[in-house]
Amino acid sequence: MNLATLDLNLLKALDALLRTESVSRSAQRLNVTQSAVSHALKRLRDIFGDPLLVRDGGVMRATARATALREPLERAMADIEGLLASARAFDPANSQRVFRLAMSDAMTVEGLPSIVQLIRREAPNVDVLVETGGPVHSCRLLIEEKADLVLGVFPTLPDGLRSEELYRDQLVCIADGANPRLKNGKLTLQAFLACPHVTVAPSSDSGIQVDDILRAMGMTRRIVASVPHYLAIPSLISGTDLVAHSRRKLIDVFRSASGLVVMPVPVPFPVPELVFMQVWHARAEFDQAQIWLRDIVRRALASSATDARASEDLGEQARRGRSRRDRQRS
Repeated sequence: MNLATLDLNLLKALDALLRTESVSRSAQRLNVTQSAVSHALKRLRDIFGDPLLVRDGGVMRATARATALREPLERAMADIEGLLASARAFDPANSQRVFRLAMSDAMTVEGLPSIVQLIRREAPNVDVLVETGGPVHSCRLLIEEKADLVLGVFPTLPDGLRSEELYRDQLVCIADGANPRLKNGKLTLQAFLACPHVTVAPSSDSGIQVDDILRAMGMTRRIVASVPHYLAIPSLISGTDLVAHSRRKLIDVFRSASGLVVMPVPVPFPVPELVFMQVWHARAEFDQAQIWLRDIVRRALASSATDARASEDLGEQARRGRSRRDRQRS
């Protein structure tokens, strides 16, 4: 095969065919006619000496040769797109681009406001579309080119995705301040297990599973309510004898108005930290617009974390002050 005589558009057609295993869906993806894709497939079969896609009943299936081509082709296409994108300048002050983000429901509260505020300052004509979902769904959006950037906790990442750590968070136990099982603002492990619990459904929670920890210790808890995301928990806990776990960074958003007590999860060993990342596709590695977007997210969440620590320090000082005044009165 002589590269000088190869139509590189065939690689784009091959990429679409391997992703969809369908001539009609490939045509839709490429915005061309089915006849054009069929012609491209015939030329690709001649080039590779392999049928690439064969009919199996009513559908097309990739051959072993085509399957082996998928990963190196995706890498090559990402490199080509990155090479072309790196040459395109991006002027945030004048851009009218729309960026597509995906993140958990909780991150729309704890992180998105800072991101949008920073974008508004630096790129007033840039718009942001946000979709919520767990890590599997978010990664699929990246792979299918339906998202530019996704944020969250990702236990594993598919091939072809890049990531950067943004911040870490701690799993904490929360209870209403008037919970009768609290002693000096804390729960013993026995009291924790005796309380009725609210939890985040495992299918929605991308973090550490408390029940896995308890199960390893030979213990269980009574769960009276399972909710789809962390945002529902504070209002359920407030004014009740229920307890739950949440993330410190998120619960700090609600604590001042809800009278919640926050404490370490009462197990006899440290609970691992949650690592929050931003994740993008390799094809966007050198895209100037997306490099700017990743920097915006990095700076916005770093600023948000600093503000949260300052607020927590002030809150702790206020609590110590109230405690000293109470002792003086007594």
